[in-house]
Amino acid sequence: MECKITNTYLHHLQAIYHKIDNRGVYLDRDRLIEANIFVDQEIQKNLAIASQQWNSHVFIGAANSNDSEGEVNLNATQGERALLQKLQSLGYNVPKITKKNTSGEYESNYSTGELALQKMLVENQFKHVGGDPAIRAILKVRELGKLKSSYLSALQYQSPDGLLLYLSNYNCAGTLTGRRSSRKHTFGFGNNAQNFPKHGKVSEVFRRCLVARPGNIFLMVDQKSAEEWPVSALAENHTALEEMRKGVNRHIKRASWIFNIGASTRSEKEWKDSIEYYLGKKVGHANNYGMRGKRMSESLATEGHSIPETACQALLDKANQLEPEIDLIFHQYIKNEIFKTRILKTPFGRERQFLGLRPNDSNYSILNEAYSYIPQSVVGDNNGFALFNMETKSNLALPKRFLVQECHDSLCFDIPYNIDDIYELLVHIEQSYNRDIIFHNGITINIPVEFEIGFNFAETQKIKNHSKEGIKESLDKLTENLNVTTVKEHAGVVSQTV
Repeated sequence: MECKITNTYLHHLQAIYHKIDNRGVYLDRDRLIEANIFVDQEIQKNLAIASQQWNSHVFIGAANSNDSEGEVNLNATQGERALLQKLQSLGYNVPKITKKNTSGEYESNYSTGELALQKMLVENQFKHVGGDPAIRAILKVRELGKLKSSYLSALQYQSPDGLLLYLSNYNCAGTLTGRRSSRKHTFGFGNNAQNFPKHGKVSEVFRRCLVARPGNIFLMVDQKSAEEWPVSALAENHTALEEMRKGVNRHIKRASWIFNIGASTRSEKEWKDSIEYYLGKKVGHANNYGMRGKRMSESLATEGHSIPETACQALLDKANQLEPEIDLIFHQYIKNEIFKTRILKTPFGRERQFLGLRPNDSNYSILNEAYSYIPQSVVGDNNGFALFNMETKSNLALPKRFLVQECHDSLCFDIPYNIDDIYELLVHIEQSYNRDIIFHNGITINIPVEFEIGFNFAETQKIKNHSKEGIKESLDKLTENLNVTTVKEHAGVVSQTV
């Protein structure tokens, strides 16, 4: 099919997503119960840490009040105000956070939101190793509470065959970039399936509950270095494109340049475990989309890293020295287009208008959205075209094959635990993503894909060699750390082919 965005295509795609909505991801009841118990215990443990340090009763829910002086109910209607008063009374330097008010105007107010607490946490890291324990505990309570309310306590659907399913509702017109959005299912089941928590031990608690159907295994595919491809094409950065085609780790290259560390002085694992690698990856993404030092500093603070605004700007400046094409070609092209026509158009024909530009103004907010529009849209539509192909080519469909989840640049299939079926689907997926994408400057890219397999969303193994032998090798590595009972429990009867 021609890869162009049309109303007919989007209507058909939405019908496909409706089927995915109702398939759902299988939930393990026992693990769900264990996860709820673990989260409840962790919440109480962290509430106790804050209570002990502040010598006040910190709790959740009016029923747990003991009417003591200075107590703080984090879930009360005025919970944020009560926490703010408590922090100020204890002498904390509570920062002001700038954000839009209900009228759409920016204003600065004292806050106890995540960004403010993260800033307070890192500001106190010299007094307390790892940051202030009470502030860290409050952040952990909020993280656990979000996991419990949005995912663990979401309404689950029990299918006629007894499976407990996590359902959702995808919308093909849910974002300005054309990427799908996701929310609760039409009948109130589940929640956003695109934003399953991914990082840290807290996320693992829930992701282990998402398991393949009996006798099945998950095959996951994602677009490798997804948005880096369109960014490099728009920047006419042929060096970057060639490096990605050769499999060069560009995060290591960037970190090596910025911090003046020889790339060969560390192994790939040592690099990936380092703060330099983390910052190299973050600064690359930030620089691609025109982020400034202040915003980058705030973004890093939400992830527990205290990097001053001036230092972040210095990192961005170094990254721009390494790849000046980003600003000189990519960003300049975007500026020229939106100032001349107010419209950006992607290689797939999707268009977006950018209004509200002001003369003699930096227009940072609009420009940041404009820089990200084409890369995010291209990756999202590339996913959509692949998914459309997978679901409509019935002659290649596998028995009991389920596409059960989409996440902007990735797909997850719940399929028979059988090497022949896994390989056939893998080949079909590669064919579905094999697409030349031609930009306005004549540069053509073809975004590659990579695969993982797993019995649940938390424990997966990459498939490095896309052959039957490579699949068997990955299955062996996946199962070598799992006992026989676990494998049988989550994959049913193991096929003779495996």
